[in-house]
Amino acid sequence: MRELVFELRYDAGAGAMADVFETFSELTSSSIASCVDRDCCWIVERFVGPTEALDRIKEIRCNNGPKEEMTKTECGATRHPTVLERSSGTLVTHLFVEKLHTCDSVYALAARRLKKGVMIQSRRRGAGHTFRLLVRSEQNVETFYERLQQLLDDRISIRFEHLGDVDQWNYDSLGAVSVPEEQRSTLRAAVECGYYETPREITLDELAETVDLPRSTVSYRLRRAEAELVKGYLG
Repeated sequence: MRELVFELRYDAGAGAMADVFETFSELTSSSIASCVDRDCCWIVERFVGPTEALDRIKEIRCNNGPKEEMTKTECGATRHPTVLERSSGTLVTHLFVEKLHTCDSVYALAARRLKKGVMIQSRRRGAGHTFRLLVRSEQNVETFYERLQQLLDDRISIRFEHLGDVDQWNYDSLGAVSVPEEQRSTLRAAVECGYYETPREITLDELAETVDLPRSTVSYRLRRAEAELVKGYLG
């Protein structure tokens, strides 16, 4: 099996969904999708972030809000959305898309141009949206990528990252592990400041000072978040 990895970068005003991710820097999403045949696919996507952001995502994805367009051509595909999970900090949606022949999205082009059985994983935060396509061979991969470059909306750029053997395919990217917003923000700060590096780049006291919280509060939030993540990951 081979994988193609690339990143889309969205300029300001690139669409309703891009605007939400630009407004809420802490909002993230991960998805996994597969093309059923040349004309339909399914996508399961997990959004994690503030309640207001998730409300706007749900309006766009599930309540007849503005469609997200990736390319210059208008998409005529039919979408069938379902909310699988909703909490204060998590939204999981299932999207079944038909009539892909009327669309030029990443999923539609993959369905039409790549060998059957392609799987697509993505991660999104801020202006960046990284795609990993798992394919049976490199047949037509170059033409798929070139065609996507030609059709992308002018407010979206693409950056090639990797084409080669599958490297640590993250099959459990949609693991249903969620923690409260205050724990998540503290955990993210710890990661970004190097608290989980080896050796650590910041002490707990320094981290507490950085996030302007008492040391005991930071310690409690990290321990609670770590416990939930470990238990959720191991089932």
